[in-house]
Amino acid sequence: MLACFSAVIFLDVLSERPSPHAVPWCAAALAAAVTLQIQHSSPSATHWPPARRAASLVLQALVTYLPLLVVKQEWGGMAGFLAGSVLLLVPGVLSWVLFATVVVSIVVPGLALGSDVLDIVYLSTSTAVIGLIVYGLSHLSKLVTELITAREDLARLAVVRERLRFASDMHDLLGFKLSAITLKAELANRLVGTRPDEAHAELTEILDICRQTLADVRGMAHGYRQLSLATEARQVQTALAAAQIRTEIDFQHGPLSPEADTALAIVVREAATNVLRHSKATRCRITTAAIGSVTGHVRLCIRNNGATTLLPSPHPVGGTGLASLTDRLSALHGTLTTRLTGDNEFELVVEVPARAGQYTEGSRAPASQDSTVA
Repeated sequence: MLACFSAVIFLDVLSERPSPHAVPWCAAALAAAVTLQIQHSSPSATHWPPARRAASLVLQALVTYLPLLVVKQEWGGMAGFLAGSVLLLVPGVLSWVLFATVVVSIVVPGLALGSDVLDIVYLSTSTAVIGLIVYGLSHLSKLVTELITAREDLARLAVVRERLRFASDMHDLLGFKLSAITLKAELANRLVGTRPDEAHAELTEILDICRQTLADVRGMAHGYRQLSLATEARQVQTALAAAQIRTEIDFQHGPLSPEADTALAIVVREAATNVLRHSKATRCRITTAAIGSVTGHVRLCIRNNGATTLLPSPHPVGGTGLASLTDRLSALHGTLTTRLTGDNEFELVVEVPARAGQYTEGSRAPASQDSTVA
């Protein structure tokens, strides 16, 4: 665009047949003006200090107005570059005031030379148009650069979020089952010398857990993970029994969507992991109930005694453990609350829509947190 406008202006100057010695000076001034304009239109110009901006604009004004003394009105189109530079380098309302000043200033040579009114209007209008084109195209170039940078940042952010999601899934998937394998292996080690049949049964269950864990890891690697609340609850009951924790299960909910079923299964798994790691529990109760005949939510409640260890507060985004649960349930417009009762019982309550069609924008209630001990 700069090259085309410069060529048009130079041809206009030549059409007036200037004196031979004026042509090299006009060519030098034109080259200087274009060079300055390229710098002013560059993304780095917005970061220049004010003194450098002012000096550069003054220099461009000199190469814009001084040639008018030699080639008269045909040089007036160069003021469009100066008008565009003012909009690019001067901040705020002052830029538009100076832009209007440059447009009006080009009328002065026409009046001094006694030019026709239409010629003066044409010259001032073309100055404004060229200035706006310079400003618009320069900003468009910067916006394209910013867009490319933003897309690269979003791509990097997507990679980071996927890594966090994978780490969270790995924690949710392996944390409880590795704890269960450890407990059963310790139990089998104690029984192998005195009660080999029971030790053999524990080893068989360890193999079953290992096979299931391997299948889960393969499923996650292929991007598909759908768990069952009933299946997870039974596995949790078996694992807690190995740690001498009596577990009661009472499910009173209706049909669940695959998303809700998987989310509640992960909640049960994580809660059981916390019971094993952070409490001295001897009993645990896992119950569900359908709530709200109209809203169609399901409530999962997990309560255990022997709560002695303080857990860190779950953060609503990312992380593992309770933080991962909060993030996962938020995506389903569900809530998670925890509390410690007076008799050292820890209670975790989750409410989530039972059907996928209820995950609508605006229906989510904020997750609350009364206490974070287990």
